[in-house]
Amino acid sequence: MPGVDEVHLLNITVAPAHQRQGWARFMLDALVLWSRGQQAQWLWLEVRQSNEAARRLYERYGFSQVGLRKGYYPDGHLRREDAIVMSLNLMAARGTR
Repeated sequence: MPGVDEVHLLNITVAPAHQRQGWARFMLDALVLWSRGQQAQWLWLEVRQSNEAARRLYERYGFSQVGLRKGYYPDGHLRREDAIVMSLNLMAARGTR
């Protein structure tokens, strides 16, 4: 979702049978390219605190943890899970992608 000088990644999903084959990184590469074409300077996302595989992917890609949203995601009957807020500086990452 584009905003002023930024893009917010709402959802990225890889089917279980195709995970760990580079598809998520491929989609991130395409999103970064598109975001730069939109003149965005930042890419933002939230990820479930319990989703360690996704958090590792984002960290390896260059995203930094910048915040926490308490109770952001529904997590079963009347429970909520925190979200880790992450961002990628598209200007700083320009030479690495």
